[in-house]
Amino acid sequence: MGEAPFDDVSGVNAMLRVGIIGYGHRIEHMAKAMTVFGIPYRVAAIADPRAAEIQARQDPFLAETRFYESADEMLAHADELDGVMIGTRCHLHTEMACKVAPTGLPIFLEKPVAITFEQLKRLERTFRDYPAPVVVSFPLRLTPILQAVREIVQSGRIGSIEQVVAFNDVPYGTVYFRRWYRNYELDGGLFLQKATHDFDYISYLLGQRPRWISAMKARRVFGGDKPFDLKCRDCDERETCPESPFTRFRFGYEGERVQYDRRGEYCVFSEGIELQDVGSCLIEYENGVQASYTQNFFIRYKAARRGARLYGYKGTLEFDWYQNQIKVYRHTSPVVETIEFTGEMPHFGGDRELCYDFLMAMRDRRPSRSPLSAGILSALTCLWARESANTRQVCEIRMPEDVPA
Repeated sequence: MGEAPFDDVSGVNAMLRVGIIGYGHRIEHMAKAMTVFGIPYRVAAIADPRAAEIQARQDPFLAETRFYESADEMLAHADELDGVMIGTRCHLHTEMACKVAPTGLPIFLEKPVAITFEQLKRLERTFRDYPAPVVVSFPLRLTPILQAVREIVQSGRIGSIEQVVAFNDVPYGTVYFRRWYRNYELDGGLFLQKATHDFDYISYLLGQRPRWISAMKARRVFGGDKPFDLKCRDCDERETCPESPFTRFRFGYEGERVQYDRRGEYCVFSEGIELQDVGSCLIEYENGVQASYTQNFFIRYKAARRGARLYGYKGTLEFDWYQNQIKVYRHTSPVVETIEFTGEMPHFGGDRELCYDFLMAMRDRRPSRSPLSAGILSALTCLWARESANTRQVCEIRMPEDVPA
């Protein structure tokens, strides 16, 4: 993990000890990404039902790690930790966070922070007076692009924001239909999986709470009549199906060879899939600003977009993470300003900032820039979006304590 490039002053060079609950791909990536800052730390413990399997990999990164099969076993030694990262499947995020709460340790919590109203109420009650920082995995709000957008908005260059149009066209959308995400009981649906980021950054830019929401969702392309447990490698249509590894390789030029085990877990056209592949929301905020949001999961390649248009009286600002660009259209003169960003980093640079925040939370108890309150508000908005889409009604976005059991 390397030596820290500074002298030991007031403990800044002390080795930080991290415990991880649920060692999946995402949290493994984040744990390893924290090494880039040269701040000494190690993964001291992992709690995961697959503990023996993970240990058997003999990853040098985990050479000093102790393994447990349950969070309770690991947390019995919480006094040996400086912070806890939670990377379980989504339906367990709330439960595991509440298990960690009695320790008072800094927490890194993957999104969504909850997938039901009951979970959200429990989370809010448990952490109401929590003494340590909680870093919610909201990388988009911490990206260089969004921080620059926020600076422009706060400067008043385009006037106060009166309307927002946000978009999320996902070029890797089949991931949610062929892997574990397809299980609605585990992830709560694609508003909670994807819109949680977008609702967060919109509230962050506006500095306003959402008040009302009207949402729709549909499954226009994916899903079908194939068996739910059918895998591409076992399908007799694997050389003709538009989503098979064979077709994506031959006509989409994806990968260096056909690999059924790389992307062919389950059929995206199977029965029993509850997720939407398109969704839309109209949100009214407390100050009356309206925001619209759309998500699409079957676009490809250069059709990818993620960002928004912000409309003020003095100007319009548009940004897109995939284009690495901000454009400011002045309304007072025929001028367009373009700001280009360089470099490619995971989650557009936001992951690196999350890593830094969690390191600082453990070492200095520095407040989180993506706090649990933001995670709760975003999940609440997503849950009401889901409720609105299911009932076809406009819903008031009420806080957890106001939601009936």
